[in-house]
Amino acid sequence: MSEFSINYSALQNTIYKNAYKLNDVKDRLEVVAFDVVRFKDGDKAADLWQVQSADDGEYIVALYQADEEKTANHWSVELNKSAGVVQIFYKGDALVSLASNKLGIPPTEVYKVKEYLPNKLAENKKLVKALLNELSTTVREAVFEKYPELV
Repeated sequence: MSEFSINYSALQNTIYKNAYKLNDVKDRLEVVAFDVVRFKDGDKAADLWQVQSADDGEYIVALYQADEEKTANHWSVELNKSAGVVQIFYKGDALVSLASNKLGIPPTEVYKVKEYLPNKLAENKKLVKALLNELSTTVREAVFEKYPELV
């Protein structure tokens, strides 16, 4: 019966690959930050990876959780590149329009906001609070009335 046993740890590592040798995949990567990279093919299941050193070389290690561990993300972002404006939506409703320079984003990198900001808003309550503080008091109260989970 032991010849039919399944090694579930090896199976999980095969399905949810969370580390690669850097030299094996370096031509498929783009740098996002100092030691954070992403695959150029846009694989959303494995968004961000971090470069880490080991005794036998450098590896990239996933900075994500398996899909079943992620929470639903109701945030979305649209860009007006010509005006340099970032429009932020929650559950399809437009909440805030901000100039990219007010967010501290260089014009050459504003296109990346659409990819990472929705996830950051889903994870970071302080960021949501700072964003909602950009609204007038009456509009903010209306948002809290419609979406009490944002309080």
